Amino acid sequence: MRTIQIPAVVRVRGRGAAVELPDFFAMIDQQARMVVSLARTVGEILQGKESAYSVRLLDLEQRREELRRRNLAAVGSAFALTCSVDEILWTVEALDRAAARLFRTARGFHQLLAGGDEAVCQMMRAIQSATESLQRGYSRLANGSPAAEADADAAIGSKDALRRYPAWGPGAAAGGEAARGTPAEDQHCAHVEQFSLGHVGRLYELYGSLNQIADELAGAGAILKRWSKRLSAELHDLSAGSSVRQSASRQCLTT
Repeated sequence: MRTIQIPAVVRVRGRGAAVELPDFFAMIDQQARMVVSLARTVGEILQGKESAYSVRLLDLEQRREELRRRNLAAVGSAFALTCSVDEILWTVEALDRAAARLFRTARGFHQLLAGGDEAVCQMMRAIQSATESLQRGYSRLANGSPAAEADADAAIGSKDALRRYPAWGPGAAAGGEAARGTPAEDQHCAHVEQFSLGHVGRLYELYGSLNQIADELAGAGAILKRWSKRLSAELHDLSAGSSVRQSASRQCLTT
């Protein structure tokens, strides 16, 4: 069982006094790293390379629950200090919703792609890339680098990348109007067609689930982009050292 590290406390200057806040960067970084690992694992499950009930996935599920409880408690304590942490809460919740849907996708569709599906593989690669971009962006922002905006744009772009794929519908499997045969042949064809339509319908549902994951990651990316822009504004025309940049980056989360 993995232990969850408690984030260090950061002293932030509030209204007339310093207040003790959790290190939100450490919190979000741990959550983002978990989502990166989860996206890679789900990609392997959908390709049939790993079981949907593997110890690895169970470990990630437990970690997600622990991080969710701890992060929401930390954000709640900041709310009690009247600190503006709305965007931190939205980020924590968006990453958690993406993780929850990844788990449901792995367990709900792992038997669907026995023969593989190239579109799903490409969509999962886009999702994995988005999670990696977010994690890299949070790390850059924590170090006071406004270059995190490029990572945010990459995460936001994953939403459009997934929507390039055409929607599948029942007409795609029917293959047009078939020639009529004997009653027995017609009954067999109807059974095959019903199976095909059901399979395509499940694929369509899977595509929708992957698009919803991309939506959550894009939402987190939009917040990361706002944080990066605030940091750039703070550092504009300043010759700031690393400690000043890191302090400014923490302030931009709770502005």
